[in-house]
Amino acid sequence: MLKKVLARLGIGAATVNTIIHTRDLYPGKNVEGIIEINGGSVVQEINHIALKLKAYANKKSGDDEVSVKLQLHEERVIGNMKIEANERKILPFSFQLPYYTPITIRHGQVWIETDLDIDLSIDPTDTDYLKVNAHAELANFIEAFSLIGFRLRQVEVEAQHGHFYQEWEFVPNSKREWRFDEIECMIEPNQDGLFMRFAVDKAGLHRGLRGFLQESLGFDEKNSVLSFKNDQLKDPHEIAKTIRNFLQQYN
Repeated sequence: MLKKVLARLGIGAATVNTIIHTRDLYPGKNVEGIIEINGGSVVQEINHIALKLKAYANKKSGDDEVSVKLQLHEERVIGNMKIEANERKILPFSFQLPYYTPITIRHGQVWIETDLDIDLSIDPTDTDYLKVNAHAELANFIEAFSLIGFRLRQVEVEAQHGHFYQEWEFVPNSKREWRFDEIECMIEPNQDGLFMRFAVDKAGLHRGLRGFLQESLGFDEKNSVLSFKNDQLKDPHEIAKTIRNFLQQYN
């Protein structure tokens, strides 16, 4: 009886360890591995085992911006099962990383949290951080910006009104060609291609008070959308032509 009480408190309870076998992870591709469960000092009933894909995101809170944890996806591996005392079970898994999984560039973090749901007990968990690469189409899109004279300054995950997206911030290498302070590109990947919203922050064209008011009151920011199908994302040079023509209307 004492062992059961202690197990509910997490002492002598079952433990879990998830091992990711897939070396190169990409949105839209499978992640594979095993879940290792080791029984504790007593038999326990597990309601289900779930893999929860999570990430950090920035979210507005009043006048401030705070970092929050987002659950992007949940994959149920198995339903009800029993783990005997000192028993060891190995469960293989495979599931598709959603297309919207953020790329772990710069300081971005994405992880899988393994959860054993056990009634009246502290649920055992395991956390495994992932390195998620940009697939070829997204990589070509990012390269296209460098071809037209921009560099990537920052990448963040943003959460707004129950939605999230990865924001890519580009700045021009020279103001001679591009009269922008920055370009914020909110990319939403899907199985067919890329959909993006642009926020173009244009440098004030007028010096003195008028230029100052343009920037301080937000008159300098224009917003628009652009989309590419996968077959349009094969050649960075062709993508660069499209982006250049698109941005020229704001230059």
